[in-house]
Amino acid sequence: MKQTIITLILISSAFSTSTRAQESVLVDIKNITPEEIRVGGFALDRSADVKIEAVGFYAGRRHGLMFTRAWILDAGTREVVWEIEDAEREKTKRSLAEYLDVISLPKGGYEVYYSSYPSYFYDDWDGFGNFIDRIFAKIFDDDEYEDAYNDYREEWDSFKIMVRGNGRRVEAAEIGELRRPFLQNAFVSIIGLRDDENERQAFELKRPMDIRVYAIGEARKDGTFDYGWIINTETREKVWKFNYRYSEHAGGVKKNRLVDEALSLPKGKYVAFFETDDSHSADSWNAAPPNDPGFWGLTLRVDNPAMLKYVSTHDYVETEEKNIIVKITELRDDEVRSEGFKCKRDLNVRIYALGEGKRKHMFDYSWIIDARTRKKIWEMTYRNTEHAGGGSKNRLFDGLIHLDRGAYTVYAVTDGNHSYWDWNTAPPYDKEHWGITLYAVDDDFKPGDVGEYNEDDDTSTLAQVVRMRDYERERERFTLQKDTDVRIYAVGEGMKGHLYDYGWIEDAGTGEVVWEMTYIHTEHAGGAKKNRVCNQTVRLKKGKYLLYFETDDSHSFEEFNDAPPYDPAHWGITVYVAEN
Repeated sequence: MKQTIITLILISSAFSTSTRAQESVLVDIKNITPEEIRVGGFALDRSADVKIEAVGFYAGRRHGLMFTRAWILDAGTREVVWEIEDAEREKTKRSLAEYLDVISLPKGGYEVYYSSYPSYFYDDWDGFGNFIDRIFAKIFDDDEYEDAYNDYREEWDSFKIMVRGNGRRVEAAEIGELRRPFLQNAFVSIIGLRDDENERQAFELKRPMDIRVYAIGEARKDGTFDYGWIINTETREKVWKFNYRYSEHAGGVKKNRLVDEALSLPKGKYVAFFETDDSHSADSWNAAPPNDPGFWGLTLRVDNPAMLKYVSTHDYVETEEKNIIVKITELRDDEVRSEGFKCKRDLNVRIYALGEGKRKHMFDYSWIIDARTRKKIWEMTYRNTEHAGGGSKNRLFDGLIHLDRGAYTVYAVTDGNHSYWDWNTAPPYDKEHWGITLYAVDDDFKPGDVGEYNEDDDTSTLAQVVRMRDYERERERFTLQKDTDVRIYAVGEGMKGHLYDYGWIEDAGTGEVVWEMTYIHTEHAGGAKKNRVCNQTVRLKKGKYLLYFETDDSHSFEEFNDAPPYDPAHWGITVYVAEN
């Protein structure tokens, strides 16, 4: 598509006292070309009536104005005070309609817009059988753009909006001045963003206060694409976020969304973010722009100017994260990563995990197991997560758990698509943390309260055959000096009562099978339904034994053909001395 043209109408502001009393042309936008948005401005020194003349496409009562739009914004409030859709149509010629209107406006500055972007992208457009039908087919074919424009130049030359009244014309440089009443109480203004931008602004509130959030971005029910959010930098809590559900239509194409609301914040330090994707932004709309295209982004204001003295802003510098216990982030496609740790005392821990989920199922997710019992103690599920921004399948868990003194292993897994730097829809707000991070939150926490965990140092392990791949059969000997209770932990594959990857124990002297992993004594091991786990305690007599594990030709460690189990590194079998 051709690049958007945003042209400020350059009009002289030199008036004499005598001419101000006379009605004059305040804005005159004409010579419109396809896929263009034009803007002009005017100011009224007192309340007055203004006359509006406009010409645009008319596609009949069913569709209304589908191709061209015109509207007027109050520059001080950003509210639409007039739009062509609500004006009375005076006459129609072919597929063009002329509108004449008179409105009363209070003292202030105004911005006048004319857009020639189509609005049919999400509407019920099935062809008109006339001029518009033909022009739609040609104008949006890049190869025929010039021919189509020349063929219908007479119609394009008819498009216009003219505003007359007793006021003053505004030069290009003064358009920004018209917005001063709106921006004079602003302390964050991240606006006019283009494609693929990520901007941020840090601020501090020296006392609790209500602020005003004004944000315009791109969102649909299936995700947010140009959006913002605010976090508390001390707690990392997300105190506000832009999404489809809590926004309203911003004018133009349906995916343009607006938030204009009050937000109460306590004293503290914050940072505001706004991020855009690779299309539909202030310099390159791919459909009809919003009513306030110049404010595409995020603006934060106070209602009372006296409160500005309690607000300060500064550049945002990512501070070093404190009290990190485990950090497994920036995961790419098809990864399974894990890390173990020891809690030398009971700890309260914050889990911050981002992943992918849809329709109650998770595809990129994390979990924690007790390193000694191998039991799952926490899992990231669709139910315990919330939308993480961006595409609707981005999910976030941000909560606290209590960990007893002991050893733990953290896992994170991804499937074959939608991961860090390889997103197939809009990424989450905090894409760098795709994965899982654990933080200690106790006020008296010391770095020495946690340590590394190495399974090889576990003296309770008698024998182990793990990380088994396809078509393998391995064994390991172990000896018991006395009758002993042992815990057998095995992870394998099975379906409909049969096991395909499984283990057993033989008496080394007689070859007799003294224990075998059977389907009836297993349970779901997490991930795919065929992942099975057995965690059983049995008593073995004094003697020598052989521990076996065997796999078939598919679905094994690092070669899983479906979702892996909660404990993929233990695909195989381990025998421990049972704890009393």
